[in-house]
Amino acid sequence: MARILLCWELGGGLGHLTPLQQISKYYIQQGHEVWLASKDVAKVRRVFADLPVKLLQAPFTENSRELGVEKQAASGFADLLRRVGYHDELALTGLVQAWQTLLGLVKPDLILIDHSPTALLASRGMAVPKIAVGSGFSTPDDNSPVGLFFHNEIAKKNALQAEEGVLRIINQVCLTQKIPTLSSLRDLFSQQEFCLTRNYSELDHYGYRSHSQRRDFVYVGSDAGTFGELVDFPHYKGPKVFCYLKPCPELPVLLKTLQSIECSAIVVTAGVPKALIEAHRAKHIVFSDVPVNMQHVIERATLGVLNAGMNTTAQFLKAGIPVALLPLHVEQLLVARRVEALKAGCLLNLQSVETAVASLNRAYSSQAKTCAAIFADKYKDFDPQRELMKELAAIEERYLR
Repeated sequence: MARILLCWELGGGLGHLTPLQQISKYYIQQGHEVWLASKDVAKVRRVFADLPVKLLQAPFTENSRELGVEKQAASGFADLLRRVGYHDELALTGLVQAWQTLLGLVKPDLILIDHSPTALLASRGMAVPKIAVGSGFSTPDDNSPVGLFFHNEIAKKNALQAEEGVLRIINQVCLTQKIPTLSSLRDLFSQQEFCLTRNYSELDHYGYRSHSQRRDFVYVGSDAGTFGELVDFPHYKGPKVFCYLKPCPELPVLLKTLQSIECSAIVVTAGVPKALIEAHRAKHIVFSDVPVNMQHVIERATLGVLNAGMNTTAQFLKAGIPVALLPLHVEQLLVARRVEALKAGCLLNLQSVETAVASLNRAYSSQAKTCAAIFADKYKDFDPQRELMKELAAIEERYLR
């Protein structure tokens, strides 16, 4: 029996926990001991139920407000790291020491990394195999600067400056904590054996990766969850619209738009004020404040209105369903760009009801439907669950026997 540690340090939502649950379940069934260091321990049991994982709080911090950049998008991956403790030697030292203590407690035979750069840093030099899991966003491309989010000269300059500063702080911490130093930020991620990516290559956040990096990426796709409530679309004319957006200032415009057009809609309302829901009730709209069974929805929907979370977006496209997207942060924006490049959907403009209707019409156009269908046809015989199980078995055979 081996001891496996799953790490989740950065990011939010069930998009991290759901894939980790599938991985945990497989290895527990094979008789291994699974530990989970989770950023959000309060949500673990909602997804893992009574799965016998040993649960720990993952060390993390967030200092965007301290830096005065909470309303500014990061220019690149290094700038993102700067906002989560990599701006200051003492802050990063504390995070690294906390991860080192955790690693010393668990003593894992295998570490699976989901958006956990400090777990990678703290384990640097350890003779333990480390494999990236997740959507692929957390392993930036190997360009210079790494993981550039915006491709203009100002953003590139800012990203390069952030990378120089972050690398300097990392190496200062490495020296005091007796960790091998980095010659570049790419070195932090090169220690990973490979990346088990719950995504499709067309939706890779960073677009086309270098040949050498693509050799270390295994894309196993993303499948729809079968947990959650079975919610059916109302019996009305028009497209069957599934809407899952986090609360945001533009949400009232979208709800007013759905209220005014001919459609049949399911709207997931977790975190949405009740007064806003009551103001937009209509016979052709079903509101749900609990997680819904996505497989059930995808088998019936004809249009998705989403925040461009990778998992849900990929599931809709694999089913041949076009999407209208309202990204709330950079990771989602990168996904939305890939969807637009595929012409299988578009960004959602919620400045007014008129612009919202125009966006929905573009997303539901013949071109978007055709391009979504092309994506679905390519992957019609591709079973993400089967591919995931095959790769998990290969990992077990190679690293745990």
